[in-house]
Amino acid sequence: MPPIIPVLAESINDSPGYWGTVTSSVDWCEKNYEWTPYIAEFFNSWSSLAMVLLGEACARMNPTGQFAYTLLGRAITAVGIGSWLFHATLKYPMQMMDELPMLWALSIFCHIAVTSRYAHVVDRRRFGWALALWTMGVSLLTAGFSGRLQFFLFQFSFNGLSIAMLYLCWRAKRDLEDSGMRHVAALFARGLKLYLLAATVWLIDTNLCTYVNGDAPASVLPFNVQLHAWWHVLASLGLVYLVVLMMGHYCLVNDVPFKLRYVLVFPHIHAN
Repeated sequence: MPPIIPVLAESINDSPGYWGTVTSSVDWCEKNYEWTPYIAEFFNSWSSLAMVLLGEACARMNPTGQFAYTLLGRAITAVGIGSWLFHATLKYPMQMMDELPMLWALSIFCHIAVTSRYAHVVDRRRFGWALALWTMGVSLLTAGFSGRLQFFLFQFSFNGLSIAMLYLCWRAKRDLEDSGMRHVAALFARGLKLYLLAATVWLIDTNLCTYVNGDAPASVLPFNVQLHAWWHVLASLGLVYLVVLMMGHYCLVNDVPFKLRYVLVFPHIHAN
């Protein structure tokens, strides 16, 4: 899962493995097939399960009764499964199973946010169809190209949706603050901080691999701390904060009583 400023990482290892030659448009900083010949990027693969677990958590704690939120949770789960397959194989088809569900998950998120806050001016059905057709077109274009062009085309679409998502979450935060629910509105700042931290480690891992891989002579670290794997965990947790924020906003707009609590660092929202 990549964030705002994309730069292709250079492959640091061409060791042969079960899946053969790398065909994906990007190869991350983790050394390939270091731990097992059957998984190209061991830590990047298993850390993807954070998305599966947190996606299922979002789907199951849905207090709104709206299928769209359950669908969003399942879309996040699909991203996690696709990410595992991508990092395990570094094959282009598996890369699409990672990246395309990300576009659809963000589209679902934006649909929920827009139709929740602007229900009085937006036709839910028409907006849904328009967003679905747009996402389908972008998906076809993304899957139809390869190499750097594919990578940057995906990044442009993904980051555009991400910016829209963050803006809509900010507006939801303002609505919650105006209604005296500052404890719920605080989810925005916490989720944003986690996401920005995740983006920072992604950028370091992608752009400064030579200095952090623990293997090259120029590395300032004695070993690879697997920053891309930490991106998976931190970005997933940050996204959960924003999803719970939007669930709270929906409950506010539709007069659904709810309670927010925390299980360690995990926000949990449920109907009252």
